[in-house]
Amino acid sequence: MRIAITDSGVGGLSVCAALEAGLRARPAPGPLEVLYLNAALRDDYAYNSMPTRAEQLETFDGFLTAAFRDYAPDLLFIACNTLSVMFEDRCFDHQPRAAVAGIVDTGVTEILAGLDDWPEAGVAVFATPITVAGDTYRQRLEAKGVASMRMVQQACPGLPDAISNDVSGVEAARLLSEFVPQALAKFDAPPSRVLAALACTHFGYQAERFRAALGPIVKAVRMIDPNAAAAERIIDQVLSGAGEPAGDGDTTFRVVSRYAIPDRPMTSLAQYLGDTAPATLAALNAHEVRQDFFARRSQEASA
Repeated sequence: MRIAITDSGVGGLSVCAALEAGLRARPAPGPLEVLYLNAALRDDYAYNSMPTRAEQLETFDGFLTAAFRDYAPDLLFIACNTLSVMFEDRCFDHQPRAAVAGIVDTGVTEILAGLDDWPEAGVAVFATPITVAGDTYRQRLEAKGVASMRMVQQACPGLPDAISNDVSGVEAARLLSEFVPQALAKFDAPPSRVLAALACTHFGYQAERFRAALGPIVKAVRMIDPNAAAAERIIDQVLSGAGEPAGDGDTTFRVVSRYAIPDRPMTSLAQYLGDTAPATLAALNAHEVRQDFFARRSQEASA
């Protein structure tokens, strides 16, 4: 079986690392390949940097087409809130949707579980500009009966790059000193308890910075980081798809990117992942560079 995990950049390796840890407790019954596919065109041009939605959609469509053509995964998990929100667009109806799952579903489930424990809490969703503009979290939570006045969404431009390039967290802390007060000011009445939903895979690496920024302002904070839950969801699908109980099957990890991942995120990820995910880290260090992996659909058509 082959599982592909993707993100716009390398933040989604947190899900890959959580999957590696989870598979140690619940091994797959047969050989399993975990393939991390970087969906960014280049290091300095991720989806939130693209000037138009048309370019974002065309680029991700080209990526999905190439991913299924070249690697034929049994499941492609979008470990990126930005791309998960984008995938809801009707333009992707021609893609094999049944073989794709996204982290937004996991995030919403984790928020609802948090509200079961803290029914009076406010929900603050911290995300990228595209995720906030898509309004998916608010819509899905409202559909589950969560009043809109209890939830705010805060765009955090620049924060994923700050986290990826600076493991010290200094720049992340500076940005959060702006974003956190902005988010809390959006509540009609300041809640004493807040569920802080980290709706970007990068954000979990600096979860304690979020907690530190929120702590002086609200009475109690609970972090909602869907990365570990996403890994468990993938394992559930692997085991159910295999039709056999957990076993001792071999698992291999690979990382593929259109560009060579620069030294700064490589150094940061080595410290973030530490000793918890040695196979993921080894695959990152030996990542495969494929400049021909994918392109915008319009570029392919004119080639």
